[in-house]
Order: sequence, then structure tokens, then C-alpha cells
Amino acid sequence: MKTTLTIISLALALVSCQQETVSVQTNTPTTPVGTVMMMNPSTFDATGQSLLYQGMFESAVHTTSGTVRVYEDKDKKRTLVFENFKTDAGPDLRIYLAEDKSVSNFIQVTNEVKNGNSSVAIPVNANLQKQNYVLIWCKQFSVLFGAAKLK
Repeated sequence: MKTTLTIISLALALVSCQQETVSVQTNTPTTPVGTVMMMNPSTFDATGQSLLYQGMFESAVHTTSGTVRVYEDKDKKRTLVFENFKTDAGPDLRIYLAEDKSVSNFIQVTNEVKNGNSSVAIPVNANLQKQNYVLIWCKQFSVLFGAAKLK
């Protein structure tokens, strides 16, 4: 009986990470302070910024593709820029920076995952020399959708 329940629970967990709608917040005055917001892709301008790193997404449990780049401006503010990014929808998706695909020593960048072209500010406490994997992570079910290694 326990084996059957375990198998059913596992199956439900995997199915649950497949067809949910991704929640995307907008940058409004009512947004709580401290929330990292996705920037409108048309407003990101790399002019005068240095390209530090880039990587290509690879699929894990779900099909994930696209390019991610890290830019730094003259004030040392860093931005993750997603281009032609695509992944399956899922509940509780997050973007993490981590030391590996196993979510070692990670930092959450945002809880907003958006297909297409977008950008998001990188937290100042992120160490990109060590945390050089960008993960698309389903926190609710501990499932890696896809990852890109920054080089």
C-alpha cells in the first residue's frame, strides 16, 4: 500500500510541474520593496555596458532553450538578459544562480519566469565567479526545468 501511494505521489508531483500558468508580476507602485522585478525587454539597453558572461540553456526535466547574458553597467549593477528564452509553464518557478545544477549554494534572482526576451537585476550579493549556473527551478516540487552555465 505504501509503495502504491509513493508511486502515485511521485507521478502527481511530476505532472503538477507541467501545465500550470506562470505568474508574472508587473512593476507597479504597489509592488513591495525588495521584490526583484522583470524588466521590459524593450527597455534594456546594453549600450555602454560590459558583457561579463553568457550561456545557452539546456533542458533538464522540461524543454528549456534560449540564451542568457550578464551585463554590468558603470555603477557595477549587473543584469541577466534572456533572449529567445522558452520553457514549459509550471507552478512556483524561480530563477536561481547556483554553483551547480544540484542547487548548491544558490541565490534566488526572482520568482518570475517569462518566455521570450526579458531582463532582471542580479542581487548585489550574487557571486558570479562561483554561482555561474542560471537555473529554472520549480521550488514546490524541487524540479530543475533547465540550466545555463555562464562562461
